[in-house]
Parts: sequence; C-alpha cells; structure tokens
Amino acid sequence: MAIVPDAGEPLSPQAADLVRRIARVFLDEPADLMDQVQAAVSAAADEPLRSEPTLAAEVAASTRANVLHWAAGILADPGGRVPANLSPEVLGIAREAFRRGIEQTVYTTYHAGQNVVWAYWMRTAFSLSSDPAVLRQALEAGSRSVSAFVDDMVAALSEQLRRERAELARGSHARRFEVVSLILESAPITTARASSQLGYDLRRRHTAAVLWTDPRHPDQAVLAQAADALGPATRARQVLTVIASSSSVWAWLAAAADTGTSAITAAIAQHPAVRVAAGPAGPGIGGFRRSHFDAVATQRLMARRPDLRVARFADVQLVALALADEQRAREFVARTLGPLADAEAELRDTLCVYIGEQFSAARAARVLYTHRNTILNRLQRAERLLPLPLAGHGLDVGVALEIAQWLGTQPGSATRDR
Repeated sequence: MAIVPDAGEPLSPQAADLVRRIARVFLDEPADLMDQVQAAVSAAADEPLRSEPTLAAEVAASTRANVLHWAAGILADPGGRVPANLSPEVLGIAREAFRRGIEQTVYTTYHAGQNVVWAYWMRTAFSLSSDPAVLRQALEAGSRSVSAFVDDMVAALSEQLRRERAELARGSHARRFEVVSLILESAPITTARASSQLGYDLRRRHTAAVLWTDPRHPDQAVLAQAADALGPATRARQVLTVIASSSSVWAWLAAAADTGTSAITAAIAQHPAVRVAAGPAGPGIGGFRRSHFDAVATQRLMARRPDLRVARFADVQLVALALADEQRAREFVARTLGPLADAEAELRDTLCVYIGEQFSAARAARVLYTHRNTILNRLQRAERLLPLPLAGHGLDVGVALEIAQWLGTQPGSATRDR
C-alpha cells in the first residue's frame, strides 16, 4: 500500500522502508551526527548560549530532543507531518533566549541544525540503498519532512512565547534577573539602588553559587528548595536567588559563616539531582560580581566530573587555570607522570592522597581506610612508573595528578597519539 507524504507523491513501499531504516539510524544517536548538529547549533547561537555552562547544556538537550522527536515521528509515519515538539527542555531554552532579548537566535539555530540533519539524511540514504527511484523518494520525503518540522517548531515556539510575553516580563524573578545582569555587566547602577530593587544588601560580603539540574529534566521547584536550604546551612544573613534558566538558579549568600563543602553538601542532601558550584566570598558589589564569575568557572569545570555534586572555586582554581590550555595541560601530565598516567587509577589516587597528606603514609592510610603496608606497596609501584623520583618533584607530580582527575580521557593518550 502506498504512503502519501504531505504535499508530495505517494511513497512506494520500498521508499517508505528506506525512510524508516534511515530514521532508525538517527534514533541510535550516532556520535558523529549529534556532534555535528551540536556544533552547528552552538556556532549559530548568540552569547551567552554558547559559553554559559547551563545554557549551553540546555541548548544541547533541546537539540537532541528535537532530532530524536523528528526521527521518531518520521519512523512512525514516513509520509506524514511530524508534530512540533514543545517538551520542557525545548520550551525552557526558548523562554530563556526570549527573556534575555535574543529570541531571534532560536530561529537561526533551528535552521543551522536543519542543514546538518538534511546532509546526514542524504549520506545515510546513499549508504543504505543504490536504487535511484527509491532514493529519490526517500530523499524528497526527508527534505520535505525536516523542513516542515523546523517551520512548525518556529511557528509553535513563536506562538507560545507570544502568549507568555506578559508573564515573562512581569515576574519578580525577571525583574531581579534584569538588575543582577546590570551588576554583572558592570553597568552604572549604584549599590544603594541595586540593593533596594533586589531587597538584598550589596554592602556585605557575598558568596555566589550556581545550582543546576539535568537540563533534560528541569525542576525549578527542587532548585528553589535547594537554594533556600543554603541559607540556614551556611548561616547566611540573607539569600538572593534568581532563576537563570529552566534548569539553573543563581544564588548569593550574604555574610555566610560557613561556606565549606560539607555545609553546602548538607544543604542539598535532600535533593540528589541538584549540583552546586560556589565562588569565593568577596565584599561589596565587586565581590558579588567576581564570586559569581568564579562560581560559573567552577561549574564549567564540573562538566568534566559528572560524579561531583559540589565544588568550590577555592578547591579547583589551580585546575581551572591549567585547563585554560587543555593540550598543554595534557602534555604536562604525560611528561610528569609518564607511564603512571595510564596506570590503574588506584595507584594515582593513592599517590595523590599521600602527597596531599604531606607525604605521610600513615595519614594516607587513614584517609583511604587502607592498611599502611598496602599504601606503601602502592606507592612503590607508582614511583617505579614515574619518569623522575618523587623526592624533589612532589609539587609537579601532585599538580599533574590533580589535573589528571579532571581530564575526560586517559591523561597521557592525547600526547602520545600525536
């Protein structure tokens, strides 16, 4: 039975089958497809959608959701029109672009993604069939479908944001976000005026925090609860919170007495999906600004460590500086650690703790809950793999081990592959 695509000729059974086979390739989420689409969308996006970690992650989640939604739709109905996808991750980043006055970037990124998807569709079609008639129909169906989907998405998002325009502009979080943005941009707004508009005393010392969840499952209620819990946990005099995106909140703690990792971890203990990056305390409106930027830098670094729920800039600033030039950092790690860079993680972890405990095997054993003799055995094995003796090179080795913990792949591989 022929399948009639929207505004096109009937699809033959063979062409419909090819369309479904191509769609299944897309649904397998091939890495090269997703990488290419994400790169094109990111390049077409305005700032800060490219550089701010949470926003970049939300753009990526929205892009992935749309590609999979479209592929599932054309798989189910090769000749039909795939309905628009207004899922939370898609609406969330569109709202954020609107709230920041860069809604046009949404439409630009959709067309950038469309071009990549269409090119991948063509390559996949030619890899799966050599029948000219079948290929022609499958290519036409794919082109028509992805083009119509993007047009429908742009129209649906425009209509949704038009309906929400007044609410987005009037909300208290929108007003706070506007004032905070002026502060972060070093706009000429006085401390007194900003404090009055925020209801937050900017003359105090401030510790900034960024709280976020998986952009594929945004939950502002949970984020708000976690942000509120930071106040009593850190014994802050005041807490200012601003919705930064659908999956993140910015917070500032005024005159907090305890901003250690333990206090922050305790505050979010009831919210396992929430992660927190904290900046250092700083006085006045300048400290408010600097602490936030350091918290964002920490958050960006935490993208390398999905296992890490809480981090402070004070604890990672050395690594942040080192990874500003990742290739040089990898070369330093490979050169300093030698074969140890690719050895079992247990050896590197033990040596890292040993150095952190001022080269005390006894203290390292207590930290690792391991017998001292076991620690000594691991240390001997680790030292045999180092290019230079640990004595006299402990600082370099310690820094290299710390950096290695944050690198996403085996730390020495990038250098040796070149």
